[in-house]
Formats: sequence, C-alpha cells, structure tokens
Amino acid sequence: MKKYSKIIIAFLFITAMLIATACGSTTDGFKIGVVTGTTFEEKAQEFGKVSEVSLYKDDNLTLQELSTGRIDGVITDRLVGLYAIQEGNFSNIKTAGDLLYNETIAVAVRQDDNSLRQAINQALSDLIADGTYGEISQKFFGTDISQGVEYPVTFPDEEQADDNSLNRVIEKGEISFAMSGGYPPFNYFTTEDELTGFDVEIGQEVAKRLGVKYTSVTTDWSGILEGLRSGRYDGIFGSMAITDERLETVDFTNPYYLSGAQLFVQESSSISGPEDLE
Repeated sequence: MKKYSKIIIAFLFITAMLIATACGSTTDGFKIGVVTGTTFEEKAQEFGKVSEVSLYKDDNLTLQELSTGRIDGVITDRLVGLYAIQEGNFSNIKTAGDLLYNETIAVAVRQDDNSLRQAINQALSDLIADGTYGEISQKFFGTDISQGVEYPVTFPDEEQADDNSLNRVIEKGEISFAMSGGYPPFNYFTTEDELTGFDVEIGQEVAKRLGVKYTSVTTDWSGILEGLRSGRYDGIFGSMAITDERLETVDFTNPYYLSGAQLFVQESSSISGPEDLE
C-alpha cells in the first residue's frame, strides 16, 4: 500500500509541474517577456513576483509565447502591442491595468538647431491640422491617435530662431532622420526589405512640407544619440521618448505621439494589472 501511495504522490507532483509549465509560471513567480534592448526589460525586473524575464527579438514572438501560455505576460509599448495583437490575430490576449509609465515621443535634434526644430514643429502641426496625420494613423492603428490628445509644447514662449540649421537642410536639399528600423509598426523593414512604418511616413510628410528630400538612416539604438551629436543625420525620427537624461545632450520638438509601457496577459489570466506583479 505504501508503495502505491508513493507512486500516486509522485504522479500528482509531476502532473502539477506539467500544468504549471503549460501555464507559463511556477510557484516561484511569473515569467514576463520583453523585446531585447528595450527599457521594458529593466521595468519587468522591478517587480518582486517576476521570477524570469525572457528576451525576444520582436513583439510578434513575445505575444506568440504569451498566446500559447509559455510566459505569463508581456511588457511593451501600448500602441506596439495593440498593433501586434491585430496583425497576429491574438484574440486571447488583453491589456492588464493602467500604463506602467507614460512616454512622450518627439523628434530629437542637436542642441542649438532651433530654427530646424521650429520648422519641424510647424510641419507636424500642419499635417495634424490638414488630416494627413489622421490618415497615416488610421493606416497603422485603425484610429487617429491624435484625437483627444493635447500635446505639450517643449519650448513654450520662445522667440523665432535665426540660426543656420534650417538653411543648412534647405541648401542641402534633404533632411536625414535616424531610427532603429526594428520597431514595428513605427519603423521596420517589410519582407521586400523596404523601410516603412508610422515614423517613416510622418517623417516623409515633414520633409515634404520643408520642401526637401527625405532620407532615412537605420542605426543601432545604443549609439543613436552620439550619431546625432556628431552630425551623421539631422534628427532622430524613430519613436524616441523625451527624458531628462536625453535633454542634457539633445533638444526635442513638440511631441508627435504619446504612449507608454503596457502589461499584456491572456484573457484567462489571474493577473489584472501591474499591482499583481508586486
């Protein structure tokens, strides 16, 4: 009898472990997936109940792993996640709770390139006013993400700039914007190896309103600020968030969209928000 009891106990233990693995978690904590090289990895590691942070090359993979139950949650940009859910038809995934933090996204330019920054601000304002922004937004997100949003002004009450930065771009006949090229739906390569995305198309419209050619530069994110400061390109139009640290070395235009870090879970998950990971 004792022999059979041991067998039953062993069977129950193995079954429990298999169920926990299938659900993507164990009693040790939750498994959270993030895209490698993003700030979301650091954010995920802040939660006390997160036992493992799994890294993936893109959000399609993170959400696929979440959809099949191999991980318990995904932390990524809210708009990126919603786009990936729509594209991948992940009907069993939902947002969980409020944003972990807000991000204000703008175009970075070199400090003292004030006339160029002001010209980009005017171009952004014009394409929002004439509906072009809304059309591009509908294409990538299924909605106009500027509706109901009041964008802050980065340099309020400043005078008209008279430096040479705008003339530099106009005389050259082109404006170059840097981005990673690996951040769908904002900037990414298609299967035909063409660079596209929300950032790209908005940047093209800005260039058109400045009367110059649009040129994109894809580069590693870790060195993108140094590339701007060294003059390799005129700006960073690649979903860069305004932070106090970045403001020490570059200036930013007015924002062209707002988003933030969002937790995504399965529809059946017991996780209702970030507070459940604390």
